[in-house]
Amino acid sequence: MMNAAKRCIAILVLLGVGSNISIAQHNPDGRKVSLDCVTCHVNWHDDIDPEQSLIPEIDAPIQLQGLPAHIATAAMCFSCHDGTVNDSRQTFSSSNHQQDMDLKHADLQDMPLDKNGDIYCGTCHTPHSLKPENQGGLAPFLRDEKINSSLCLNCHSDQAANHLNHPIHIPVKPGHKMPENTFWGESGSMECMTCHPIHGTQGVVGVKGNDRTELCSSCHSAYFNIELTDHDLTRKLKNQPGTIGPELSREDPCVACHSSHNGKGKHMWAMDVEDASGPNGYCLGCHSSDGMGRDKSFSHAGHPTSNARIKKNIPALGIKASDELMCTTCHDPHQWDFSQRHAVTAANEEGTEYTSFLKLPDDAQGQLCVACHTDESTIFSSDHSVAREGFQQHFRQSNKIHGQCTVCHGSHSDELDGSTEDDPYTVLCLRCHDGESFPSSVVHNNHPMGVPFKSASNLAGYEKDGEVLLSCNTCHNPHKWGEIVEGSSTANLKGDDRNSFLTLSNWPEPKLCLDCHPEQGTILSTPHDFTEDERSACSFCHIPHNAETEYGILAKWEGTPGESFNERHCFSCHNEDDSASDKLVQAYTHPREFGILTLPARGAGEWLEFPLFTEDGPSESVGHIDCFTCHDPHTWSYKPGLQKPANNTEGNDVTSFLRNPSHLTLCTDCHGENTLWKYNYYHDPVKRKRY
Repeated sequence: MMNAAKRCIAILVLLGVGSNISIAQHNPDGRKVSLDCVTCHVNWHDDIDPEQSLIPEIDAPIQLQGLPAHIATAAMCFSCHDGTVNDSRQTFSSSNHQQDMDLKHADLQDMPLDKNGDIYCGTCHTPHSLKPENQGGLAPFLRDEKINSSLCLNCHSDQAANHLNHPIHIPVKPGHKMPENTFWGESGSMECMTCHPIHGTQGVVGVKGNDRTELCSSCHSAYFNIELTDHDLTRKLKNQPGTIGPELSREDPCVACHSSHNGKGKHMWAMDVEDASGPNGYCLGCHSSDGMGRDKSFSHAGHPTSNARIKKNIPALGIKASDELMCTTCHDPHQWDFSQRHAVTAANEEGTEYTSFLKLPDDAQGQLCVACHTDESTIFSSDHSVAREGFQQHFRQSNKIHGQCTVCHGSHSDELDGSTEDDPYTVLCLRCHDGESFPSSVVHNNHPMGVPFKSASNLAGYEKDGEVLLSCNTCHNPHKWGEIVEGSSTANLKGDDRNSFLTLSNWPEPKLCLDCHPEQGTILSTPHDFTEDERSACSFCHIPHNAETEYGILAKWEGTPGESFNERHCFSCHNEDDSASDKLVQAYTHPREFGILTLPARGAGEWLEFPLFTEDGPSESVGHIDCFTCHDPHTWSYKPGLQKPANNTEGNDVTSFLRNPSHLTLCTDCHGENTLWKYNYYHDPVKRKRY
């Protein structure tokens, strides 16, 4: 580069001011060369001796309007645009855009190079372009437009791919903090030169050394709530042993995850993303068994994400119907606490229902979960509300903090809150209903669990070996209490057949019971139909939890006469002081010293039509006769036309809750021709004692 004095002399020589040099027009190939041309193309002067001139000789060929000429070098451009003269000329003496850069990463698309094959000023500029005020003119002497980044993309086309690089041609939102002299495209859009000044002394806007925090935060200030959190790897990795994680010599919290150019996927991602992980791969790259976030790993065994779609607009989470359900549906990876009320330190603190990068809290109101699952908000007015004193006392004793939903559900764990048994619902329910933590125990003589069932309404259960088995969730919906008892907002609601978290109402008609046991509906409108306020016909005799007996989950029998639980159950009503005092049975007990065989001696009937019993329940082989052997307490008559009599209808030999006889009668199945005689003395207490 020549100094200022030499350049001044050179310019005088070029203009013919020197006394010994006359300006002659060089005329290569017969062209007429103007004075403007020879100002730069000095070797076109016939009177200039390149060996004595202060201007370097230029011999690289170039086509000008289809004719051969000579190309200049950057040195020639800098003879004017080096900042020495403080006038309207722009200073180009800058190393922002490299001129000797490695071209193997650039697609020049026919842009010219200098004689050495390097980028120089003339690669982007040409003084032969039309003036800006003329149609088609590109200032300042540009070969292509800069307003839409097309000039830059002539070479940097690979950095224009969607999502792999920072997007351009997009409007910048108001409120940014970029410098006043920032270059913007049309209508204030983001362009290449917004961040990358080509000329001048200023480097990339806001970048200091290896830290681009100021640049990124100028437009994305909200994302810098990531600082000091576990997602700020510039600090987190300092607390990690050995060489866990990437090498981060920068103080830039963005660079660990985002690469402005040539990222590996959406969001300008800096790390590899497994295609099999889908859109959640950005999170699972760290939150996996071998990633940096292995202590918070998520294996998709909790809340479903893959191939799931949002069914409605959720303004509170900023998502729309048909959006794919992803980790970022619930989590904001840049913000530890959505409300910014909880201070963040660099101490790797454990998350709570208010933090953990959640977009909304999972507090006592379950805001995060209810934003999508609005139908489940009915839990707030029930005994399952974590606001009730029983839950609060339990949390204080266990030193645990739970939101309304996370008390039962683990979004990132296996099954329901870590339940891995065959029946996860029962395991989960018994964590509270175990007789110790809460008074509502269900640990004694309950409805059979883990058995196949048929439901007219397709009630749920749990799957095992391809079969749906009965569980707590078959009869109960823990989110919906049912009809709320007036005056009881969240605490100690007394349940009945109208509520109690039932999946189907069991009052006034026992819809829930009859959904699986439709054949027992024959009890309705019979003398055994004791439907009353808050209690159905079934609930008078049967209790699904903590019944007196395991078989039949019978409700009443303790302290009554009889030698089997069936007999004692019947006589809890059929006694002088209870509801069936007008139907007393004075002689009832069949002799029990004989074990009765089933099937072969039972005529044409099946054993369930005339069941025998032991103390453990019905028997298919040897057992004893009791009340239920001859009577079906659910069916007034085995004849279909007589199933629903008027109240207080007197029974006869085809009604009276008697079971369907075999080809003779139910008694003659065993006793043959002596049946009538034996029956007479069996039911006559005087004759019974005589014989």
